[in-house]
Amino acid sequence: MKKTHSAMLKFKVALAALKGQPIVEICQQYEISDGLVHKWKKQLKEKGSEIFNRQNKCQTNQHEQEMSKLYQRIGQLTTELEFLKKVVEG
Repeated sequence: MKKTHSAMLKFKVALAALKGQPIVEICQQYEISDGLVHKWKKQLKEKGSEIFNRQNKCQTNQHEQEMSKLYQRIGQLTTELEFLKKVVEG
């Protein structure tokens, strides 16, 4: 049966390998094969920057949502102001 590993374990293993810890030690410590260590290390090198892109996208989406709410509120207040001007003018 194939064993599944958590994302946190994969990250720890890949980071240890990138830091230069001997592969043999990593394999013994986490009870995994050297093939997995090399695979996870390669994945971290190739796709590690995506973590920061995801954070930026989330922040951008939040910013866009906030801007949309503010524009909506401005439109509502403008409409109310125009209505009140007409009421006061008679």
